[in-house]
Amino acid sequence: MKRKFTSKKGSIPNGTIAQVSIGNNIAHISGQISINPESGQVERGTVEEQTKRVLENIKGIVEDMGLTMESIIKCNVFISSMKCFDEMNKVYQQYFTIDNPPARQTVAVEIWDGLDVEISAEVLID
Repeated sequence: MKRKFTSKKGSIPNGTIAQVSIGNNIAHISGQISINPESGQVERGTVEEQTKRVLENIKGIVEDMGLTMESIIKCNVFISSMKCFDEMNKVYQQYFTIDNPPARQTVAVEIWDGLDVEISAEVLID
């Protein structure tokens, strides 16, 4: 059975999109962009700054579920250009251990409102 979860520590999508959809012991976190959840404002800035905001949002959501970043089994990373990869990856590596990182794909696409980074995640719920 599917259920949704919402945390005030991440950006909350409008309309018919769940922030988190849970089924079969996997939580699927919808794409997070660099919206500050406290102010509701988009934080532009460098690729590194956007990546940090996005991963802090994801971390907050995961922690509100009673889990840690170690519970993430896959991230889908969307960047505006592959030229952004190194900047994004520099920050990304600070959030996951080298011993047991999540699977990941990184794709260059156009992101909402001209932003450079969006990340969704799949989280294992034990």
